[in-house]
Amino acid sequence: MTGVLAVVAHPDDESFGLGAVISELVGRGIPVTVLCFTHGEASTLHGVGGDLGVVRAHELATAGQALGVGRVDLAAYADGALSAAPLPDLIGQVQRLIDAVRPSHLLAFDPNGVTGHPDHRRASRAALAAAGAAGRPVLAWVVPQHVAERINAEFGTAFTGRPDHELTVVLDVSRRRQRRAIACHRSQSIDNPVLLRRLQLLGDREHLMLIPPHPQENPMSYGISVRLNAAFAPTVERVRAALKEQGFGVLTEIDLRATLRAKIGAEMEDYLILGACNPSLAHRAIGIDREIGLLLPCNVVVRADGTGHTLVQALDPQVMVQVTGRPELKDVADEGTTRLRAALDTLAA
Repeated sequence: MTGVLAVVAHPDDESFGLGAVISELVGRGIPVTVLCFTHGEASTLHGVGGDLGVVRAHELATAGQALGVGRVDLAAYADGALSAAPLPDLIGQVQRLIDAVRPSHLLAFDPNGVTGHPDHRRASRAALAAAGAAGRPVLAWVVPQHVAERINAEFGTAFTGRPDHELTVVLDVSRRRQRRAIACHRSQSIDNPVLLRRLQLLGDREHLMLIPPHPQENPMSYGISVRLNAAFAPTVERVRAALKEQGFGVLTEIDLRATLRAKIGAEMEDYLILGACNPSLAHRAIGIDREIGLLLPCNVVVRADGTGHTLVQALDPQVMVQVTGRPELKDVADEGTTRLRAALDTLAA
């Protein structure tokens, strides 16, 4: 083991759940990177004042330092709605960090989610899929079945445990670093008896399943992508020009970063959604199926993707055929796909 990428859904998952394991890895000189998908703004615990999304982002950063984590990446997906986020997008976030830090292993929650939270299951699913594609094994943090049953009986929770024969790795741990990291998450740890009871029941041991790399189920493909070694702003202008060359006009623009900042105070990378339309293709598609307007215009996303890089993604027009089941739309979709791919190829040239 030469490096580990931990993938979690919420700020505090890295400490409350994975903290002792991460501490043990760091103590053995193994560098750890953390990817967290949400700011945790929907939590029902609010132990300190202020905007939870902002507060918990700061708590995550300080907890990462307490654990000795080398790098923490925080995305801005909606807390409590991670299962609604496109799985290929989540997988792409994990793959981006696999490319950047080259871990030998990934670390995530048990695929069952451990606590019953659907966000945990979604984050683990993305981690497993990306790890399978990259040929990396996954260490899945699990809770023994007897511990889960005890907590559920005492608190009415929905923990899902694993029987002893599935606990393929049993790790002796010190919780000193973990407890310091937990203390950094004051908004969530001040009144959290379930957490304290779990740590008490686990004692000085944590349990893991080693999941070997294997391809996961492939989610429906619906995007055409190109990653450019170029800054965001000039790429946007190049995208407009490339679309125009292929007969697409930009009908709508959504600056998602500015919108989220203004509406909920959330921060994320530069992220622009362009609504692109080729009038001739749109007219042909609507002539076949009047409801196809629900899938128009074709969204093209331009978003920052790491230092000095920009990702351009276009909705694959083949989705019109996949979603509607109307084979007569295939000719329109084929031409649209050809034109969009040509536009993106121009960018990559």
